Amino acid sequence: MRKLLLIVVTAILVTACKQKTPVYTVQRRALNEAVYASGEIMPATYYFLKSNSTDLLLQLKVKEGDTVTRNQVLAVLGTPSEQTQADILRRQVALAGHNVNDGSAPLSELQEKIEQAKQQYEADEINAARYTDLAKDKAVSEKEAEQARLQAAGSLRTYKALQQQYLSQKNTLTDKLLQTREQLAANNQVREGKVLKSPVDGSVFKIYLKEGELVPLNSPVLMIGLPGTFKLELLVDERDITKIKTGQKVYFETDVYAGKQFAATINKIIPVLQKESRSFQVEAAVLDSSTFYPQSSVEANIIIRENVPALMIPANYLLKGDSVYLQQGKELRKVHIGTHTKSGDWVEVTSGLQPGDIIAKKE
Repeated sequence: MRKLLLIVVTAILVTACKQKTPVYTVQRRALNEAVYASGEIMPATYYFLKSNSTDLLLQLKVKEGDTVTRNQVLAVLGTPSEQTQADILRRQVALAGHNVNDGSAPLSELQEKIEQAKQQYEADEINAARYTDLAKDKAVSEKEAEQARLQAAGSLRTYKALQQQYLSQKNTLTDKLLQTREQLAANNQVREGKVLKSPVDGSVFKIYLKEGELVPLNSPVLMIGLPGTFKLELLVDERDITKIKTGQKVYFETDVYAGKQFAATINKIIPVLQKESRSFQVEAAVLDSSTFYPQSSVEANIIIRENVPALMIPANYLLKGDSVYLQQGKELRKVHIGTHTKSGDWVEVTSGLQPGDIIAKKE
């Protein structure tokens, strides 16, 4: 598609057939001027999910066209051994969490011993009290009473020692749980960029790799977006960027619909020069509701002036150095004129001519 200069014109006014030199009567015409741009059509909202390291694509959990929800896991990167390690750590955390609970296997045996020690202590305490009373009545010797009290004291020490052992074991199991949680958290942090999740409720537009393939650093794995609405991402030459404003109309074509023209509106200008192409990126909201295909190439014309009255002359009447032959009576005089837009068969004149002037073209 070429840079357009669309002009609505009527028939060219020429002299009578007897006159050999063609002439044209200068007049104002409705002018539409456009800036050419090229680029791609993309979903209005989209995301490239990329790898933050060079890894294998371990698992793909979706296919192109699938509807996905926010935070849904779409792909997993890494190696089978890394996946196995992560699974082992998760199981270790689950086991450590179970073991720290009262009634777990590592604690239940101690709890039973504590309960038995408690019962023994209570029995020995009752027996010591009874023997102490009997000794007062001389029913048993003081030595027998002392032995009963020593038995009770020993049972108490055993009971308290088992309680302390239980607390120590519980603290050990708690520490184990914290350690495995820290290991899992560290593993998850490393793997965070390796588990690709959907940032939105949307659709899978494109999957760039297959399972088992190597994913280079910062390379896209999937493209996710919102279906239904589209935008143009266009490149405008740096010499034309000052002519572009938001709200301007855009007419574009794409090879997917060969020969058909669509409309859009400029809604964003990114004011950063792309040094490689010496161009600026602008975005336009697509107004048509047709089904478009992301990353399809487009060529576009951005309308910068529409139906503007302009003084126009045919391009083949313009001489080198922006001059024309102005007819004055029977004479032709070469005059310099100011021009603005030159495109195709027409030239816009900004100075040097007035409506009604007659210019000639020497054969």
